[in-house]
Amino acid sequence: MSSITLEPAGTAVAAIPTKSETLHTSLAEANDSDQEHHTENRAAYVAGRGRVKRRWYQWYADTDSPTERKLLVKMDILILTYAFLGFWAKYIDNGNLTNAYVSGMKEDLGFNGNQLVQLQTIYTVAYTVFMIPLTLMAAKYRFVIPACDLMWGIFTLLQYRVTSFGELAAYRFMVGAFESVYFTSIHYVLGSWYRSDELGRRAGIFYLSTGVGLMSTGFMASGVVLHLDGVHGLAGWRWLFIVCSVATIPIAFIGFIFFPSTPDKTKTWFLTKEEKELARLRMARIGGKPPTGFSGWNTIRRFFGRWHFWALVLFQLPWGWSNAASSNGAYTLWIKSLKQYDTSEVNLLSTVNPGVGIFFVWFYSFLSDALQTRMPIIVGQCLFQFVMQFAFVIWKSPTAYKWAALSTGYGQVAVSPLVYSWANEICREDAEERAFVIGSMLAISNAFSAWIPLLVWATKEAPRYAKGYIFAQVNIVLFALTTVALWWWDRRDQRRALAKGI
Repeated sequence: MSSITLEPAGTAVAAIPTKSETLHTSLAEANDSDQEHHTENRAAYVAGRGRVKRRWYQWYADTDSPTERKLLVKMDILILTYAFLGFWAKYIDNGNLTNAYVSGMKEDLGFNGNQLVQLQTIYTVAYTVFMIPLTLMAAKYRFVIPACDLMWGIFTLLQYRVTSFGELAAYRFMVGAFESVYFTSIHYVLGSWYRSDELGRRAGIFYLSTGVGLMSTGFMASGVVLHLDGVHGLAGWRWLFIVCSVATIPIAFIGFIFFPSTPDKTKTWFLTKEEKELARLRMARIGGKPPTGFSGWNTIRRFFGRWHFWALVLFQLPWGWSNAASSNGAYTLWIKSLKQYDTSEVNLLSTVNPGVGIFFVWFYSFLSDALQTRMPIIVGQCLFQFVMQFAFVIWKSPTAYKWAALSTGYGQVAVSPLVYSWANEICREDAEERAFVIGSMLAISNAFSAWIPLLVWATKEAPRYAKGYIFAQVNIVLFALTTVALWWWDRRDQRRALAKGI
C-alpha cells in the first residue's frame, strides 16, 4: 500500500514561527484534510501513482521533513533496539533446546524415541494457546510485552536444573506461554508507528534477530560446551540455559524503561508531546486508527465478517509449513548424521543456514519497500526454494547440492517481514482487528504445528525425513498460490473502496 507523508518544511517568511507553533499549525491543517488525503492516497495506490520517492538504500524518503526524520530516529532507537534484542534472546532459547539435545542432554536425561519433538510440541501448544489473548492484552496495556519477557527469562534459567523429561516439559510450556506475545505484538507495534513504505525494512531489522539469534546459539553452544562443561559440576548443556537467561532478563528491564508501546497510549518521556501528535497524524494520513475498545463477541463477529482474517490465515499456513526444516533442527541433524564432525563443529556448522539467511532478510525487506509491493518477491522466493529443497527430497542427490540447499534454506523464512508487514497494511484501519488477525495467523498455524511434526517430522525418521521434505515442497506451491490470491483480494478491496470514495 502506498502512503502520504508530511510536506517538507516550507521556506522562511518575515515572521518566523517557533518550531512548536509550526508543528501545531501543520497538525491542525492536516487534521482538517485527513479524509481528503486518505481518499487521494487510495486513488493514487489503485492508479499506480503516489509512490514515496526513495532509492532502495535510503532509510528516509526524500519528502520526509527534518522534524519527521528526527521522530523516525527516536522511534527506530526506542522500538527496533528492544524488538531486536528481545527476539534475538527468544531465538537463542529456541535453538538452545536442539543444541542441548545434541550436546549431552539426550544421554544425561535418558531421552528416547520422539521426546525431542514432544518437547517442541509442548512448547508450541503453550505458544499457540496464549498468543491471541496476550496479543490483545498487549494492544491495550503498555507493560505486557516486557513483563512476559521477564517471565520467560526466569523459566529459561530454571531449565538448567532439570532432572527428568516431565520437569523440562513443564518449563518448556511456561517458556512457550510467555514467549507467545512477543513476535505478533512487536509486529502490531511496528504497524502502529510506521508507514507502508517504512514498514518492511523495520520489520526486516526486527527479523534479522532470528538469524543472529540462531547463529549466536551455534557459536554460544560451541563455546559453552567446550569451555564450561564440568564447571561447578554442571554439564555444558546446562550452562546453555544459564547463559541464555543472563542475556534475556536484562533485556526485559530495557523494555520497561525504553519501549514506547503504541502512539495512542505511549507515556515515554523520550518523545515530546508534539512528536507524539506527529506520530498519530502520520498514521491517520494513511488510514490508521487507534483502538476503540474490545466489546466481546460483537468485535469478534466484526473480525470474522471480513475477508482479511480468512485470507491472511490461509496465507500464513502453507508458509509456516514450507520452511520447517530451517526451524525444527532437521538441517543440524543431517550435519550430525554425516559423522564427519564432533559436537562443537556440528553446533558451529548449524550457523550456516541462519547466517546466510541474514542476507535474505535484509535483501527482501529493503527490496519490498523499494518496489512498494510484497507479492512478486514472495513468489520468486517460493520458486527458488522449490528447486533447492529437492536436494533433500531426492536423498541420493550430491552432498554439495544438500549443502547449497541448507545454506539458502533460510530464504523461505526470510519473507516473514513481508508476510506480517502486508497483514499490518491490509488491517490498517481497525486496530483491534489488526492485533487479532496478526495473532491468529501465527496461533492457528502453530495449532497445526503442534501435531503435524509428529506425523511428517518424527524424530525417529531423522535425518531422512522423507515425508517432511515432500510435505514442505507441496506447501511451497500452496504458499505461492495463496500469495497471488491475497494480492488479488487486496487490489479488489482497494478498487471497491475507491469506487465508494473512501
